[in-house]
Amino acid sequence: MSSSNLHPKWWQLYLTFPLLIILFVAESQLRISSRGHQAVQIADVLLIFGLIHLWIKANSSALSRMDQEQYYGRVTVIRIPPDQLSDLEIEERSTITPLTSEIKGVLSDTFEMDYIDAEAFPINEVSPELKKE
Repeated sequence: MSSSNLHPKWWQLYLTFPLLIILFVAESQLRISSRGHQAVQIADVLLIFGLIHLWIKANSSALSRMDQEQYYGRVTVIRIPPDQLSDLEIEERSTITPLTSEIKGVLSDTFEMDYIDAEAFPINEVSPELKKE
């Protein structure tokens, strides 16, 4: 088996996209009817699909070899049994405490906004720009 057949020739596949753009630009320069433009565009797309099909056939053995390659790695899983955790840690892990955010009902279609108590901000501390509103 030759070394050129060991890996797919990706550059050939990558050339199909610029080729498609060149074909569309050339098609736009043609002086034909709108139906003619549609026919040429369809022919361009079919040509590109045909080229991709030929590329797949030519590189099928290299592609299947890539699929069959097995990659080996090392994964380390550290498990902590629950009996080694304190009761407080187990309780903290098992409970989900929602944040007290300013927006409520995030998953619904309406939102309720928390408002600030008017007594918290005396009127004399409000900036002049806000007083105009």
